[in-house]
Amino acid sequence: MRVGRVAVAVTAALLLVVPTPARATDDVVVFAHRGGAGLAPENTLGAFRQTFARFGDRGVWLELDTQLTADGHLVVLHDDTVDRTTTCSGDLHAFTLAALAPCDASASFPGWPSFEPIPTLRDVLVEGRAAGWRLMIEIKNIPLEANFDPLGTEVADELLALVTETGFPVEDLIVQSFWPLSLDRIERGSPALRTALLTSSNLPGLARGSGVPAGANMAYSALLGYEIAAPDLRTLDLHPQIVELGHALGRDVVTWTPNTPGDIARAIALGIDGVISDRPDLVYASLAP
Repeated sequence: MRVGRVAVAVTAALLLVVPTPARATDDVVVFAHRGGAGLAPENTLGAFRQTFARFGDRGVWLELDTQLTADGHLVVLHDDTVDRTTTCSGDLHAFTLAALAPCDASASFPGWPSFEPIPTLRDVLVEGRAAGWRLMIEIKNIPLEANFDPLGTEVADELLALVTETGFPVEDLIVQSFWPLSLDRIERGSPALRTALLTSSNLPGLARGSGVPAGANMAYSALLGYEIAAPDLRTLDLHPQIVELGHALGRDVVTWTPNTPGDIARAIALGIDGVISDRPDLVYASLAP
């Protein structure tokens, strides 16, 4: 059984792992969460442009979320409703792309000087290819949310088609998700595309630490061929030895979302390969110039 195999893999790897030196801080990759949500309206072209202008020369990656409209277009939005981040209200999946046009996605960032539309993923890929952006795209596919696709095919298939259509370079793209079947679809459709398994330390309505252990993420990622293990920073067993486990299993380890100097320093001290943060400016300030 799959769960049993994961448990065996975790145990075996823990017994075999040899401690290795922590990664040099200048090797840590910075992923601007939602384009740098602490610095600009999240998941907008304005955020992506600003963050790339500031940190593109340091190799920043732009992290973003994507999901489908009612008429089958992939747009860049985190929540399954438009209420929190835009001037509109309602379930995203009840909107056509045309109906989203008046929604101002700068609503959650007071003082932003201009209207920000909800971008389409096509727009991001086209502009990103021309500008040299590197993108980490999360497929929003989470149980109990309105957009949940248990087979994991709908967004993945459209995303793969857009990558082909726009010619976006696969070496500058990572696809991540909390739902393994979405990643499996990406792996089958484009084996050259890197994938990252997101896991959370918490499950809705349960106590802290009730979620997926970091060690299980490492083992599961290795078992299913995801190149990156991405547990959240609050995961109770996320410590340097577990990061070494991920490296011993041939995985890169990325954590989300340290946003304060203290949390950023704690994340870097783990020996991880990358940090997903709303504040890429603070992460770079913590790294060697």
